[in-house]
Amino acid sequence: MQRFKKILVAIYPKTNNQALIDRAVTLSQRNNASLMVTMVVEELPGDSPKKDVLEQEKIEKSRFNFIEDLPGGIIQSDDSDQSGIQTPYSDSPETGSLEQDQPPEWESPMVIQEQIHQEDDQYIEQVVASLRELGVQASGKALYGTPFIEIIREVLRDEYDLVMISAEGRSGLKDIFFGRTTMHLMRKCPCPVWVMNPDQPRHYSHILAAVDPKPHDQERSELNIKIMDLATSLAQREQSELLVAHTWTFPLERYIKSGRVKIPKNTYDEWVENVKDERRRSLNALLGEYDLENLKSEVYLLKGEAQNLIPELAEARQVELIVMGTVCRTGLAGFLIGNTAEKILRQVDCSVLTVKPDGFVTPVKLED
Repeated sequence: MQRFKKILVAIYPKTNNQALIDRAVTLSQRNNASLMVTMVVEELPGDSPKKDVLEQEKIEKSRFNFIEDLPGGIIQSDDSDQSGIQTPYSDSPETGSLEQDQPPEWESPMVIQEQIHQEDDQYIEQVVASLRELGVQASGKALYGTPFIEIIREVLRDEYDLVMISAEGRSGLKDIFFGRTTMHLMRKCPCPVWVMNPDQPRHYSHILAAVDPKPHDQERSELNIKIMDLATSLAQREQSELLVAHTWTFPLERYIKSGRVKIPKNTYDEWVENVKDERRRSLNALLGEYDLENLKSEVYLLKGEAQNLIPELAEARQVELIVMGTVCRTGLAGFLIGNTAEKILRQVDCSVLTVKPDGFVTPVKLED
């Protein structure tokens, strides 16, 4: 079954994007889909100060004494720290001073921006050319602005049905694995978002589908179907083992265990077992729609909180890809990912494919 027809691949400048591109090519060939390769770079400030203004500021004395270092004993964390990193300029007489290298009239930010544009265009052209040599229907463009906003606008303009992007963090540092751009996309992009761990092997041995079937919840039921459709299709293509996980809790358990509610133990045990049976029936009904007999698969019905159990299961079974839904019922503008899903994402460092429910409306709008 053809899952994706138009795939947008967001790459980073000056970064090894090969693993992401290879995965996108494989998906494109299997689905006969077109690829759009895009690079989004934040614009440099265009309002550079004029030379005469800077010279005047040198003459004027400040009314305040500014402290530019932290108090002693505090380690300063500064992204601009270039210790041990070769800088692109030097103040030494042999190579010339920074001032000598500056373009006239202090227009360096604009010159640098134009140079970045040219380099980005050339890089994208090279990537697209290599894809076309493989027989892939590919095109490319550079976008400039806030990365997640421009990616979503591109999705809205041309109706892409999948965004693929590499995680911004580093494998093993789970709290920063999904960076600002990827988290915004998983919250706000209307189509599925596949965030890849570039350090993982090309073949996925284990794919985990995190589902939450509940009776009388149509939105959640439709989302579970999307998750299972994608997970089973990918597992078949990859010849992967499919793990299906559903976690459940007994809502009154904490009140009973804290002593706030007094009931006989046999009554408590019966209630818990009833909830478990209900969840088992719901999970059976969902899985009954899929031919799992032809897949190597395991089904987990786990008692406990999803934000704890899903990451633990993923780590224990060495899962390379989690397929999960992102839902939110808070009604808070801009907070468009379920609290449970967000907690899970903060604890994993494998690739993740997130799916939105039908009817989801992104808060990002096209420019007039």
